[in-house]
Parts: sequence; C-alpha cells; structure tokens
Amino acid sequence: MKKTIKKRAFVSAIAMLIVSAIVLTSSTFAWFSMSKEATVESMDLTVSSPEGIQISANASAWTASLTVDQIFNETLDETGKPAEGSSRYAAYFGNNNLYPADLIPVSSAFRAADSSTGYVKFFKATLNDAAVAKVTAVTQSKDSQDAAGLIAFDLFFKVANETPVYFDTSTFTDTSNSKINSALRVAFTPLGNVAIGTDAATATALHTFTAGTSNIFYEIDSLTRSDDAAALSIAEGALTTRGLKSDNGGNTLGTQNGVIDNTANTDVPNAKLVTDQSADSEKVFTLNAGITKMRVYIWVEGQDVDCLNSVAGAALTANLKFTIE
Repeated sequence: MKKTIKKRAFVSAIAMLIVSAIVLTSSTFAWFSMSKEATVESMDLTVSSPEGIQISANASAWTASLTVDQIFNETLDETGKPAEGSSRYAAYFGNNNLYPADLIPVSSAFRAADSSTGYVKFFKATLNDAAVAKVTAVTQSKDSQDAAGLIAFDLFFKVANETPVYFDTSTFTDTSNSKINSALRVAFTPLGNVAIGTDAATATALHTFTAGTSNIFYEIDSLTRSDDAAALSIAEGALTTRGLKSDNGGNTLGTQNGVIDNTANTDVPNAKLVTDQSADSEKVFTLNAGITKMRVYIWVEGQDVDCLNSVAGAALTANLKFTIE
C-alpha cells in the first residue's frame, strides 16, 4: 500500500534571503536578491518501479514501491533490524537522506564533493550591499538538512541484466499553481555497483561518484515561464539554465551546454542534461546488472530564469516512477 505524508512549514520572517532570479547575459545567469524566499513549503513523495526492477532504501529489503516515510522517517538500527515503529523497508542505519522543511534555491555544477561521500556539490548565494553574490557550499547532513534546502536520498536498484530505465512517466504536480515546476530539477547520480547477493553493508557503503550514461540532470518544465519571469518578457522556450560556473573564490565549477562540462577538474565527472522537451529515448539512465546505489536529488534551481518570487510558498507532489522497455 502506498502512503504519503505531507510536511508543511511556514516561511519565517527571519529566514535568510537567498532566492535567485535571472540576469541574462551572453554566458550566464546571476543570483538576484528578493523580498522573500522562493521555497517549496510542502511536498509529497513516492517512488515506484516496474516488474523486473526492484528498489530498496536499505539494500536488503526489496520492493516495487517506497513511501516518503520509509525513505526519510524510518530507519533500521545498527543491526539491520527495524527501529521501533519502522518497517523492514526503512532506510539503512547511518543514511544521510535529506528532507528539509522547505526547498530553498540552490545550484550545482555537478562536482563530486569528495571521495568519502561521492556527493554532488551544491551551492547557494546571497547578495551583499554592493549586489555582489557570495556563493557558499551547501552542507549535506541530516543535522543541517533544513539549511541545505534540497531533497537528497540514497536509492538502491536491483536488476538481473543491464537495463535502460526511463523516468519520463514520473509526475510532479504543483498543487499550489505557483508554476514551481518551471524551476524544479531532479538528478540521478550513481555511487557504485555490486553483484546480486552482496551483503547490504557493502552496498550501502558505496560512495564513488560515477560518470557515464547513468548520471542524469533533469529539468522538469523548460517551456513554462513563472509569472514573474513572464513579466520580464522572458520568452517561452528560452534557455532556462546555464549552470553554476564559479564559486565566490573564482574557482571554475563547470558550464552547461547540453552537457555539464567539468573537464577542467579531474575529479568532476560529466552529467547529461535532459529536459521535458528531450526525446523519450533521452530520458533514461542505464543500470548495470547487480545492485546499484543511486543518489537522487530534487531541488529548486537558483540559476533558473523562473526562480522568482511568484514561485515562493509552493506545494508539490512528486511521484518518481521508473519504467523499462
């Protein structure tokens, strides 16, 4: 049985003013200050897979469907047994799954943080009095998940053979009619693969950020303009994301021209950019035979032309649904 929970949070008057918007130039979009946060105040989430693919939050109990409770609110103990009140499908002990009260605009060039986690680096920006953006790294830990402002969780896939997996049937419903989908992103980043039968502790410990056809960066709605973006006469079909090019120290992080190009950094695998307008054959990642650990990210892209005040306070329902041929 699928079940979802809704986390509701209210934007605090003292919350940090981090929102972004658009300044179109020949090569990049810039962060811009605003009067309030562009946050997603509530979100429902379910994950489901077709026959032939099994998914898990702990690499030991396999199913065709996971709920937000199992991924974020339930945890197995250090022995691998369900903690009090949780099910055997709960996330593994020691997981670092993030489910903040609000989604806050962040951005990424899809650079692996370090070899100990394999996590993609995310950044957020604030403007000083001189309108200069200060870009700071987002800390991805449960203790600071509300400050991180993005959803991230580990999902395990099990397939008997190499399998292309499509996610074009996934749905993201803006229940607040704020057009938040125009600034929403989803990414799938593989962290390693082991043979079927490998113990769960080995599978959950995988942490190598892997380049290739499985590393996908997905723009949910590239044509719809948010109300504020439309007021700025940003046309339908305009290129909506340029990607984060540098941090506030001037370090190159990458550019985005169909592929997030990080060739200047030896520790930065490329990520494939896919939008809702891409062919269905492009909305796919490849699973190798065995058990694959995948880090899934859902966030509001701070470098998107639609990330403006009119999308603030949104409510969102997401159903990540995978299919195969």
